[in-house]
Amino acid sequence: MCEKKYLPLILAAVLGIVLHISIQITFVNGMSMAPTLRDRQMMLVNKLEHDYQTDDIIIFRTQDYGVCVKRIIAKADDTVRMKDGRIYVNEVQCSPFTCETSKDETIQLQNGEYFVIGDNYNNSIDSREYGAIRSENVIGKVICH
Repeated sequence: MCEKKYLPLILAAVLGIVLHISIQITFVNGMSMAPTLRDRQMMLVNKLEHDYQTDDIIIFRTQDYGVCVKRIIAKADDTVRMKDGRIYVNEVQCSPFTCETSKDETIQLQNGEYFVIGDNYNNSIDSREYGAIRSENVIGKVICH
């Protein structure tokens, strides 16, 4: 049995390990989520969250752009249509988000897929460019910014 004087140290170590596994501190890189998130702003990310909803802000990995932070505007079973400069989710215009006026594309999101966009949509590379995000590429949900 360990002595009582070591108990606070042991508890602090266990708490540190749990927090390291479940929470990540990261920083915004760029202005694609302005004004919600600013360049170099610190965020706390819940890495144990797996039930992502529309309007959640998530961080995820992409092959071409590295780690990104964006807002979910559609999820599994939703239909996203980009046409005439507008974005529709399940036939409802997703205001104020826009797309290229020449774009005419419909995406049916499958299980574990998310359509994400930057709040600063005129200065964001997001699902309009690289398509749906797969759940296995999601690092976690931003819980504090």
